Amino acid sequence: MQMTECVVLIRRFIKPQRADEFAARVASQPPVAAKGFMGKTLTRVDRALDLPPGLNSFHVAGNPDCVTFVMVERWASVDDFKAYVPHASTADQDEFELLPRQRAVLAVA
Repeated sequence: MQMTECVVLIRRFIKPQRADEFAARVASQPPVAAKGFMGKTLTRVDRALDLPPGLNSFHVAGNPDCVTFVMVERWASVDDFKAYVPHASTADQDEFELLPRQRAVLAVA
């Protein structure tokens, strides 16, 4: 059993004309009620922030033809996250994507 707390990053490549609608859809969803789920935050890559190179060196945008969002989720354990995955569905969001989403699970140090 893996009791290590984890952060899950889900990078979404969204069609530019659907970006605001996608963000609104995610915001309107009910909270996740799964064991071990601690919260989530939807973030958006915003090139207009005009940050100096030293503050913008972690490149997550990925594709200039889309708007990149990164969902950041916190889970009490990797096992809790793994147990939730088979029950999770984002099929209602597939229509917004230009490219397949990417995921990373990071153990909290």
